[in-house]
Amino acid sequence: MNWGERLVTATCIACLVGAANAAELRRAGTGDPATLDPHRFEDPWEATIIMDLFQGLTTFTPEMDVVPGQAESFSVSDDGLTYTFQLREGLQWSDGTPLTAHDFEYSFRRILNPATGSPTAARHFVLKNASQVYAGTLPVEALGVKALSPLQLQMQLEHPAPFYTEVLASRGLPVPRHVIERHGERWIQPGKLVSNGPFTLVEWIPNQHVKLERNERFFDAGIVQLDGVHHVSGEDANLSVRQFRAGEVDVVVTVPSEQLDYLRRELGDQLHLVPGFGLQHYVFNTQVPPFDDARVRRALAMAIDREILVDKILRAGEQPAYGLVPPQAREYPNHAVADFAAWTQPERIRRARALLAEAGYGSGRQLEVALSYNTSEIHKRVALAVSSMWKAIGVKTTLNNKEAKVLLSDMRNGTFEVGRYLWLGLTQDAMSFLERLHSQGGPINQSRYANNTFDELIDTAMLTPDLKARADLLRRAEAQALADMPVIPLYFYGGRRLISSRVTGWVDNSQGINLARDLGIKAD
Repeated sequence: MNWGERLVTATCIACLVGAANAAELRRAGTGDPATLDPHRFEDPWEATIIMDLFQGLTTFTPEMDVVPGQAESFSVSDDGLTYTFQLREGLQWSDGTPLTAHDFEYSFRRILNPATGSPTAARHFVLKNASQVYAGTLPVEALGVKALSPLQLQMQLEHPAPFYTEVLASRGLPVPRHVIERHGERWIQPGKLVSNGPFTLVEWIPNQHVKLERNERFFDAGIVQLDGVHHVSGEDANLSVRQFRAGEVDVVVTVPSEQLDYLRRELGDQLHLVPGFGLQHYVFNTQVPPFDDARVRRALAMAIDREILVDKILRAGEQPAYGLVPPQAREYPNHAVADFAAWTQPERIRRARALLAEAGYGSGRQLEVALSYNTSEIHKRVALAVSSMWKAIGVKTTLNNKEAKVLLSDMRNGTFEVGRYLWLGLTQDAMSFLERLHSQGGPINQSRYANNTFDELIDTAMLTPDLKARADLLRRAEAQALADMPVIPLYFYGGRRLISSRVTGWVDNSQGINLARDLGIKAD
């Protein structure tokens, strides 16, 4: 059955079953969002909520294929430089205001406006004049996005970019101009936020929960089986598991590794282990001594035995990471790896000690590192193991356990030494991981890494239409970053989730995107 047939079938089922069988999906461990602004979010738990509230010109199927969303269809010129989107008739914002191509024109101009501070604006540099607009050398009106009519939007690109429709599904979401102009920065608050996706915001209590309810004005509301979604905040994975076993939540997005054997035995196929499109890593603040010294960063990276982390601590199919880009990246066949990847662990230890000695550490002067991680038993156990590995090269480590929002704020503000972070690719493009190290990357470049060679390779790749040539440029950029090691790749992320047998429509995928629009709850 194809996607269109599934929509028709789902619509018919919804008509037959009616509201009596609809229910609320309860998700635990999503995390507490810092923002619900589609143009300012950065983290995966924010994306989970925001993509239920807003829909772009394109969207994802449960299998992560790209299909039309708010656009009914689109065409591409023969040279691949002009995209024309035909919007669906009768689109509305959740307050009943008509949604037109002019809203999308406004939204893309807002994303590229440097005043917005969008952390992923560079994903749109394929648009004509986008990089100049973002740099402030051209006005936003020069951006290659134009509403030809209320139902037709045209995009002009710098070069062919077949991956761009995937970017639009997650990073090209519209925002309501009429609401933003009325409320300013407060527009994302409950009672003010207006959205165009399958759900609307009902309640947002920081550190507790975010509640959504079905948007009856969503163009495809007939396929939405849920009355609402309840995102339960909190970083205690053990508590989330207890809530799941008690039937208080339907989805847990992170499962403690030490409980895996027990959960396999007790919950069977409700435990989902899925290779993920993400990189778990430690970020250096390269502006703070001694982490401004590549020798120190490389020594700390060499000393970590990644095989021990994945085999002894994580145990859910994660892969040791010696590069920055996960293996599932599309159009990227030749990944770069760190030069020490093929060495034995004793050789890495020996070389790491030598590097620290070159940097002035050793007898009489001990390197001290403050390693911060967000509250999680898994992150704690990994940090303890890493601190033990660093001790083997003479390093003293202080561990700092912080709330996720606090740690993220520290990393954005530069008030940290080494911090744990997870990069998740909302598109299966290598650029999702490498652009974060560009010196002009803004808040997503948490390491403050700056290397002219790396920047030039990324800039050239963004303007290169040939996918093979682009992949080679990205590989060279990845190799440069691995030589400088502004971040330490630890392992490629694996999803560990509990999905209740009551939940219908769940499809595991490497990107971990499961839109509530596609899910349902079995009637009791």
